[in-house]
Amino acid sequence: MFHPLFSCHAFFGPSELARKNPPVRRAPASFRIMQLGCIAGLVLGTSAAFSAAVDPALPVYHSEREITGAISGVGDDTMKPLMDAWLAAFRKRQPGARQGERWEYVSGATAFGALMFDTADIAPLARAPLPEELAPYVHQYAGDMMKSPVLVRVAGDTGHPAYIALNKRPGSPLPPKVKEFLTFALSLEGQEIVARQGRFRPLGATEAAEERARLQGYLARLDPTLPTYRPAEPVSGAINSVGSDGMKSLMETWMRDFRRVQPGVHKGEFWEHLGTLNGFHALIANLTDLAPMGRELWPDERAVYEITHHQPMPVEIRVARGGFNTPQRTTAQAIFVNQHNPLARITLPQLAGILGAHPGITRWGQLGLTGEWADRPITIYVPPRVAPNAMSMQVMVLKGGAWSSAVHEGSIAETAQAIARDPGAIGFGGFEEGGPGLKTLAAAATDGGPFYTGTGDSASSGRYPLTRYMYIRLNRKNGEQLSAPVKEFLRYILSREGQEPILYSGYFPLTAEEVKQELAKLE
Repeated sequence: MFHPLFSCHAFFGPSELARKNPPVRRAPASFRIMQLGCIAGLVLGTSAAFSAAVDPALPVYHSEREITGAISGVGDDTMKPLMDAWLAAFRKRQPGARQGERWEYVSGATAFGALMFDTADIAPLARAPLPEELAPYVHQYAGDMMKSPVLVRVAGDTGHPAYIALNKRPGSPLPPKVKEFLTFALSLEGQEIVARQGRFRPLGATEAAEERARLQGYLARLDPTLPTYRPAEPVSGAINSVGSDGMKSLMETWMRDFRRVQPGVHKGEFWEHLGTLNGFHALIANLTDLAPMGRELWPDERAVYEITHHQPMPVEIRVARGGFNTPQRTTAQAIFVNQHNPLARITLPQLAGILGAHPGITRWGQLGLTGEWADRPITIYVPPRVAPNAMSMQVMVLKGGAWSSAVHEGSIAETAQAIARDPGAIGFGGFEEGGPGLKTLAAAATDGGPFYTGTGDSASSGRYPLTRYMYIRLNRKNGEQLSAPVKEFLRYILSREGQEPILYSGYFPLTAEEVKQELAKLE
């Protein structure tokens, strides 16, 4: 007796091999027709199997905020009916949302190109990514620390999944329109649409909750008083930019959006973002107009610049604030002590008294601790002094001065382990580098306070005193005017339109007051 399931397994085995090793001779037409019949039968059987009841424990959709704007999607053709149905229902709940210019569902093979080049907000995919799709993605976003897109399972199971792939920097939020759309898809209403479609199994409440957790990220506040960009004049010409890989995506976004209002401007001969040091050397060699740099200028770099350019340092424009706890990016600095240390807060002058070449604070009693802690020596553990974290602290706390001879250097992991072992230890690093046995101290810029603990809010607002900045540096002799296209491009970056994309980059936008200070440097 002919057994459909057995026969289809027989057909699908060779078919899978054929996709990896295409045969020289095509299979007979009758074989291919039987394959197609099996596929149709399995799809119909799958549809019937997936017309299951929807989990009543799924949450009803409640919007966090009203959204406006277009949502663009590119990806798998098998998900087009579901995407169309979701968008239609979503727009009834969020009337300000609309379909983007790109709403194209031809093949899952189109998803990764759309994400890599930021031409779609979301990329539906009805399978797992292939290694050859992820490899170029890693290269494209190496500076953003995105090794793969985030895959949010919106329906189905591991054997027959329905994903929405999207770009999300570690520790960063999603644009509200994307988060709201996915929250709707993972709600009771969204999964009822999945059930009615029948192609995929609706998710249960626990599964949906796990996927909603992937959508989270601290969304900073964009200063409402930031200036809107208004062109001073039409400009044209090339702009060269060499510098930070961590700012590559921002530079691409800024140039793309700037050209919409200043179409006469274009990328110059040098437009590459492979690292901050690359930008510094391009400045030294006078090969670039702009040098995006993800950190402070180090003392020895200042010395080199002064020798080669006969002025103390290049023009330095702050364009964004560093992040809070994003791995391997420019982030705020945390002060770590052992978890058993009763100290709760510290000031930057006190830190300088501990870390500097002539330490005035060597025992915990000098910071106000009593009892058994009063005479306990302070031991100092730091990352390598040539590492960005340590150089940043040398600039911010020691004002470029020398370190205490008592510091113990080690890798980030070794530093954390040493502080966790030693009750009398103190050290620093990114907030993301903390771990078991460590606690962080609240910090104040002056002895009189106020003190702030490190949070997304205190870091993004700049109230936490050990926040850092992202810079664009450029050469300009005293009295020399910036070229018109460079000046307008920087004015755009320092506008509300230029600062808004920073919210989703792993960094934070500037305040209006900071923007005002930076705009003054352009004159």
